[in-house]
Amino acid sequence: MEDKRLLEIKNLSTIYETDDGVVNAVSDISFSLAEKETIGLVGETGAGKTTTALSIMRLLPERTGRIVSGEVLFNGENLLKINEKKMRLIRGANISMIFQDPMTALNPILTVERQILESLEIHNYDNKSGKELEERVDELLELVGIPAARKYNYPHEFSGGMKQRIVIAIALACRPLILIADEPTTALDVTIQAQVLALMDDLKRELNTSMIMITHDLGVVAETCDKVAVMYAGEIVEYGLLEDIFDSKKPHHPYTIGLFKAIPNMQEETDRLTPIEGLMPDPSDLPSGCRFHPRCNQCMEECGNIKPFTYTNENHIIRCNLMKGIE
Repeated sequence: MEDKRLLEIKNLSTIYETDDGVVNAVSDISFSLAEKETIGLVGETGAGKTTTALSIMRLLPERTGRIVSGEVLFNGENLLKINEKKMRLIRGANISMIFQDPMTALNPILTVERQILESLEIHNYDNKSGKELEERVDELLELVGIPAARKYNYPHEFSGGMKQRIVIAIALACRPLILIADEPTTALDVTIQAQVLALMDDLKRELNTSMIMITHDLGVVAETCDKVAVMYAGEIVEYGLLEDIFDSKKPHHPYTIGLFKAIPNMQEETDRLTPIEGLMPDPSDLPSGCRFHPRCNQCMEECGNIKPFTYTNENHIIRCNLMKGIE
């Protein structure tokens, strides 16, 4: 029996309108998220991962950001068609987000207790009284490994790892069905990264929360995700189950291969890593044909002129002309 699809993104395209022109941040992407499932959005800086998350949450910059096409279906309802008042009830309560930098995500002039309470009060969590909400704050802090007695402290009194735990507590305050984690470990050292990932995995199991994990770290993906979408220049170039993406014997997009080659192999001695040559294209002036072709070491003449061929094998999708003829 197929798992229930909690979230479906269909042909989503998002742009930013600037003085210098239109920035095509996300172009015609589609993926789905089932109950209790985690999907990883992977790619370099500028691939469109954060814009995808902000589009789902409808938190794009008001004057510049605009969703031009597509659907975001949550339990079958298109979030792009509902009014802002109804969206505010969903945001935080049903779909919550851990923002990228814990150092700036918290308000420096409010106590930790006040910042967690705000989310609970807005959504009138389980119609609880003031005392019960305070007890819920204590419960959340203990849940993420911070003593409840520290709820009266301000953000500057916590380390980076503890701030990230507080941000996670705020995101989980109303037991959301979906948690979007935007590079939750980027600003943390390796030891704290491991602790935060273990914490999120425990909370996922305990609360039955589905997750979208945004990262450029394939190690994090291997540890946390069930499915993976590899993004490049606003497009999903490869999509599949975790085992599909990490199986070196299966066909892959050249960009995915490049990402894996850039990871150091602890079993082999080497003088240099193997980087992907060149830079991500300017999203206001994207290449024709396949957007990766200027950096691809397997580029063919047709790649610069026509849209890539779409290879599909069960749940594994690759958009690349090299896939023609592969069974």
